[in-house]
Amino acid sequence: AEDAGVAAASEAAQAAEAACQRAARNVSYLSLGASLAAAAAGLGVGIADAELALVGFGMEASLDALSSALVIWRFKKPKMRHHEDQEAAMRFKAARDLRRERNSSVGIGVTFVFSSVVLMFSALVKFLTFDAKDAHRVAEERDGANWSLILSLPSAVVFGLLAHRKFALSKALGSQVLRQDALCSVLGASLAAIVAAAGFFEEVSGNVESMAIVDSVASIIIGLILLVEGLRTLRHNLGAGWQQEHHEMA
Repeated sequence: AEDAGVAAASEAAQAAEAACQRAARNVSYLSLGASLAAAAAGLGVGIADAELALVGFGMEASLDALSSALVIWRFKKPKMRHHEDQEAAMRFKAARDLRRERNSSVGIGVTFVFSSVVLMFSALVKFLTFDAKDAHRVAEERDGANWSLILSLPSAVVFGLLAHRKFALSKALGSQVLRQDALCSVLGASLAAIVAAAGFFEEVSGNVESMAIVDSVASIIIGLILLVEGLRTLRHNLGAGWQQEHHEMA
């Protein structure tokens, strides 16, 4: 009777975990679609109007899409394998999950760092080369400020809601990569808010030189956030801490 109770509890735990994994995949598919739409809009308008804050937001949305794709891969249904016993199967699953978590997180961290460097360099170039007497550049700056408000406000709400759901699932599953994906969505919501604030300030100021400065500063802030988070992720997954955890799991 005791063994039957243990077996029933184990099956219930496995069923609960499977349900959470399905929910993680579903919310990741939703996040993937929203992120791709935001990335296309942010990068398209940002590049067309030389609005670097929007380009930065588009880059982060692209990272969120990549992160969501990695979560989908992380929680894909495993292949059917034969093991000697239940303990061997559990050891194999733990090692596989740890490996997927690490590889996914490292990929996200590297992309964060690369994107931050590109964005901050572009912001510096714009700050140093912007010409307020260039009518074409001035028109681009004004259009970019308008689009910043239109695109960023709904994005902040959507990514904020996605982040809340991802955090809840990451806690239930004990998943680092899902938590990292939730942080990506938090960054997306935060950066959307920064873009909206920068666009609002640009609209209110009416001074094109101030617009260019605000856009450059906002882009550098976004780049620094991406850089810090990317380095933190890489340090956690490639440093001694991860190696110790891996050794203990082996």
